[in-house]
Amino acid sequence: MKLNCNTGHSLLMTLYHREVRLPTNDSSQENFIGNFQFGKVYRGICKGRDLVVKIWEKDNPFYRVLPGDNERRVADEATLYRYFRTHNISHPNLPEMFTFYLDSSLGQLAMLYEMKPLDTLHNLLQKGSLSWPKRINIAIGIASALEFLHQIEDPLNPPYLLCNLCASHIMIDKDYKPVIYDFSMISGGILTDRTELTNHYVDGCHGYIDPVGARPGAWSEKCDVFSFGVVLLGLITNNVYTEEDFTSGKPSVHEWAWGEYRQQQSHSSKHNISLVHSNIESEPLFYSRDGIKLTNLAMRCVEYDPLKRPTMKQVVSYLLKLQIVQGHGNSLGIDQIPRGNHATGLAKKLSGFSRVMLKRSDLQPMLSCLNEESGVVRSGRSCPSWIYSKILSLYGQHPSPFIFWESKLFKSHTSLKFHPDVHKAIQVFSYEDISALTEGFSEDNIIGEFQFGKVFRGKTVGKEVTVKIWKLPEFTRITCEYERRPWDELVLLQHPKFLSHPNMPKLVGYCFEGKQLAVVYDLKAWDTMYNLMVKDNFTWLQRIKVGLGLAVLLNFLQCAEPHRIQYFVRNLCAAHIILDQDGFPKLLDFGMLAGGILTDRRFFKFHKPREAGCLSYYIFSVPSERGCDESAFGEILLSLISKRIFVNEERPYEWAEEEYKARLSVPGSSKSQCSLVNQSFMTARGFNPGDGIKISKLAMECMDFDASRGPTMKKVVKRLMKLHAVQNYGDELGVKEMLS
Repeated sequence: MKLNCNTGHSLLMTLYHREVRLPTNDSSQENFIGNFQFGKVYRGICKGRDLVVKIWEKDNPFYRVLPGDNERRVADEATLYRYFRTHNISHPNLPEMFTFYLDSSLGQLAMLYEMKPLDTLHNLLQKGSLSWPKRINIAIGIASALEFLHQIEDPLNPPYLLCNLCASHIMIDKDYKPVIYDFSMISGGILTDRTELTNHYVDGCHGYIDPVGARPGAWSEKCDVFSFGVVLLGLITNNVYTEEDFTSGKPSVHEWAWGEYRQQQSHSSKHNISLVHSNIESEPLFYSRDGIKLTNLAMRCVEYDPLKRPTMKQVVSYLLKLQIVQGHGNSLGIDQIPRGNHATGLAKKLSGFSRVMLKRSDLQPMLSCLNEESGVVRSGRSCPSWIYSKILSLYGQHPSPFIFWESKLFKSHTSLKFHPDVHKAIQVFSYEDISALTEGFSEDNIIGEFQFGKVFRGKTVGKEVTVKIWKLPEFTRITCEYERRPWDELVLLQHPKFLSHPNMPKLVGYCFEGKQLAVVYDLKAWDTMYNLMVKDNFTWLQRIKVGLGLAVLLNFLQCAEPHRIQYFVRNLCAAHIILDQDGFPKLLDFGMLAGGILTDRRFFKFHKPREAGCLSYYIFSVPSERGCDESAFGEILLSLISKRIFVNEERPYEWAEEEYKARLSVPGSSKSQCSLVNQSFMTARGFNPGDGIKISKLAMECMDFDASRGPTMKKVVKRLMKLHAVQNYGDELGVKEMLS
């Protein structure tokens, strides 16, 4: 199968591991459509099917792309389309993906959409060839698509935010239907929530990006509203903004509009102000009242105070009340625009139960107060058993008050959250730099292995660091799974909530060169817990310090994002805990982390890798599996006190039961006074027999095969805090620092 496309771009690529190829013709530019924020767009044809070919580029005069950024954007977009297709979610103003290509080693990145392209809205506005009805149709279509993205129903995920809507990212097909075709900066939904990340803003789309939202940690739905307002101003004024305009210092469209608006406001009532271009006003279906309404709507959308901007739902409702829509909507086809989430299969899945149709407003009061222990609503209406069963079937877990959004939290996404950028920008290393840091990956610098690679000691100017290098898998069934792990880690370790946590490593920088992936931590390492476990110089108090620090971290992860599904580490083990020179434990690997702000992986299948130090029986493929981290923590706790590493097919719980039987067989012993502590600790400094009994019991409860009977990490922390060692050696253990 051949893809005949004269792109004018020197690129030959194999798509979707099939014999689909994209020949190029550098001598022809006839199929070039235009630029988008991160590359170029072309027309294409494959077996008689019209396509839009979007190609990401590394170099552009208007923005800087960090290594791995474009690869992540392609992977996110592919994940989103696959999810939409699987769950029958669609909207006429969003594109249908034909296929995609991602080869980070060659720097070839492309996305193909099935569409009959006419031109981008940016180009058509520059030509001034759009009729007034077509402009209205385009405005309503774009607004409807944004309303749809902002309101896709899933109580565990925030709304989708485009973050880079502009006229160049809107393709007009041959039927003059607008299609938003770029999602390179999309945030939320099942994808990673980047609303509070300081590095999410990327140069480009100048004049369209919300000047408030571009600040760190201030992204919200109102940023998309602002961008739509600029697009609407372009539609009614024929005024478009280019990157060349930005370079020359020309005022943006919204800046120009505010100047014109205030000038007219000084001479007449705001109810009579219109910024509609004079050429448009002479068209047959133009109504002056519509011009005034659209001007007022556009100016409300580009208000500098986001709280004064309307929602996209309000925008669509306002547009549908225009005189041209009321009088000619049927003939123009603008009365058939889908509203909100009514076109989504997932919305029907969540609300279309057999006995009654529930809206989110109906379902939310039943879920927001659901008690974690009993599954019974503490206040408001009771939760019928059939609804409760449906929730379990959808999410595969016991609902908790930490999962479902309170009503007020739905609204919180439109409020601003500013986080001062107190940390330094991360550094980009070349693979040659990484080799130099580790002295050519010297065996003397190896600290240990983690599930997906190796960890080294490194030295940079005046500082000792820790370097983690991913090993290229021989085979993976999941597209981009290898690259996803460092992407997730970079997001997590730059998030404001994790920057100052004492048990999270501090990120210095990363390397992303094709398949060569690495991160560098500001961490002077002692050793991994796996290596220290059986050593005599790993003292009792140090082991208590590690156990408490790890419990504090897991409790933090389970409560860090209370309005979303909790974080699940899923591959917690001794090899993934590294101790600094002061003996504080740091979580080293995030390769299977799920939940929180990260991409929602409840709907994706994973293989279960088996690696040394990470037993497959507690590596769960379902991110929402309760008890997986608690069970792993119980094993780690057992290893700490027994001075034993469990490998291969050993079952810690079964070993512990056999050990209990052996110790209880000694005359005069009783279960209430029996512990699993290694005999070498009996005379150790800070050891108390009562602590050994309590920790042994706690470890067994955490490893209970019935997760509902096990303690939460919050309860684990409380029980560890009552230990004799913690009460009497708290300052030495650094308890205040752990809990800060």
